[in-house]
Amino acid sequence: MVATPIGHLKDITLRALETLRSVDLILCEDTRVTRTLLSRYDIQKPMQSYFAGNEDRRVGPVVERLQAGESVALVTDAGTPGISDPGYLLVRACREAGVPVTPVPGPSALAAALSVSGLPSQRVLFLGFPPRKAGERSRFLADLAADPSTLVFYEAPHRIRAFLKEAMTAFSGRECVAGRELTKRFEWVGTVLDPEQVPERGEFVILFGPPPEKTAPALSAEEAPERVRALVAEGMEEKEALRQVARDMGVSRRDVYALVKGNRS
Repeated sequence: MVATPIGHLKDITLRALETLRSVDLILCEDTRVTRTLLSRYDIQKPMQSYFAGNEDRRVGPVVERLQAGESVALVTDAGTPGISDPGYLLVRACREAGVPVTPVPGPSALAAALSVSGLPSQRVLFLGFPPRKAGERSRFLADLAADPSTLVFYEAPHRIRAFLKEAMTAFSGRECVAGRELTKRFEWVGTVLDPEQVPERGEFVILFGPPPEKTAPALSAEEAPERVRALVAEGMEEKEALRQVARDMGVSRRDVYALVKGNRS
């Protein structure tokens, strides 16, 4: 599984070049795109297309060649194969057949965009390309509205504005950052405020930061003591009632105790 540049041809790794020169066959999403890369580095190897639509008839023969002792490199048009493409199907078939699979890591639009987004990356949910149909896309986004992760999507230029309009409504309050033409001449990464201002050119990585933190409800000098007394009346010890009200209101037990004490004086 050989990662290739997402735009800038110099982003290829030395190990990737060495691997592509040594294998018996290169499987690629589009032979024309891969030929440009191979020509740049004077690599001449047999190529065969492998993409969503022909993977069913490709997997079996490729596994047979691997079992016969040949070596095969799988690349995608740009980035790391197996991420939001059918590469995983070949990997699964290889593993089931006992054929070892080796990653040759390198460029990834997901990692590149996340690294310059300025959004938290402790918890990230990668969702690939969203559904194309409006109804399915709407339900898909609604299910994600409360997810606490930074959400990452890929999207095509002719669908980008429609997607952003729906997503920015579903994810109201989240910061939206878009990356376009990453590592290329007209690379752009920035905060999206108006979907209509986003140019419909180039492949996009769209990121939505975590939802805004909910502010703790205001601590009412009258309400807090009443809630404590109600819990005590139900049989809870006062100390535990203070803790419970503090948890419910997002404040310290000391703050609740001070209000209860002040209410009694």
